[in-house]
Amino acid sequence: MPVVLKTNHEMVAQALAAGKNQREAYQAGGYIYKASNAHRLCTSPLITARVNEIVAQRYDDERKARTIATQKAGLEESWIIERVKYVTEIALRGIPIKGPKGELTYGQPNLNAAVRALRLCCNIKGMLVHRHEVGDPGEFSRMTDDELDLSLEQQARALGLSDRVVNEILGLRCVKTKHQSLLKH
Repeated sequence: MPVVLKTNHEMVAQALAAGKNQREAYQAGGYIYKASNAHRLCTSPLITARVNEIVAQRYDDERKARTIATQKAGLEESWIIERVKYVTEIALRGIPIKGPKGELTYGQPNLNAAVRALRLCCNIKGMLVHRHEVGDPGEFSRMTDDELDLSLEQQARALGLSDRVVNEILGLRCVKTKHQSLLKH
């Protein structure tokens, strides 16, 4: 359910979701900037929840727009992968050159292009993992298991993961924590 805020708080949340810093967001809400007040407002649970909601909604809208655009263009994953595979092969072998007598030779391989094409294939297939910290340092260490599960579920849904995947993630976390508790005893 959407978080309902006062108008000026909504403007602060919108500005934060757009990537503005606390000063700019606080001023966008019509406030006169004072660092402590701006920090208190911008990190309040209601504002944070609204920012997360806005970001999740934007992500979902962009995902839907991409889906519609790819369907209109007739792009499919298999078509893209076939073309990337072809480009990778050419980059590794070199561009084919027809000689004066019709013989086929190959130019210099372009290893940079081949690596980029292979990386693109890996991204498409989800083989590369991009690791980055979410939240403040130590933010999750203060959470109970239930709070951590709720936070994990909210972030997975904000990323657009399906219910099945979210449940699998939560199930894996439960299995891991049970295993760790057994090891402690």
